[in-house]
Amino acid sequence: MGSKGHRQVRVPINTTILIVPYTLHRRADFWSRPLEFDYIRWLRNPITDLKPNLPHPYCYLSFSVGQRNCIEQHFALLAAKVILLMLIQQCNFELEPDQSMVADFIITMRPKHDLRVLITKRA
Repeated sequence: MGSKGHRQVRVPINTTILIVPYTLHRRADFWSRPLEFDYIRWLRNPITDLKPNLPHPYCYLSFSVGQRNCIEQHFALLAAKVILLMLIQQCNFELEPDQSMVADFIITMRPKHDLRVLITKRA
């Protein structure tokens, strides 16, 4: 992709193209502080209720884009928000001591080793 995202590239027929969202979502030319979790970048404008302005229309591909994107993305996001809200309201989460997070990249990212978490009910 060119600096403006408008470079034409010829791709031979039957070529497999692999897009790795993990690296795309951490590109310094798209994101300030790309390695930090910054939930504010995803919030709607509180005055206009508009979606956040992303630096490029395809810089975040959680559910793909175009005609073959995930048809259940809106339901999945809503369900995730509701479930996370309920869990965070009712429970505390902490990693068990002496654990390190090591990522494993298959098609999606997941913990390479078992991840032990202490979950306690909030008072």
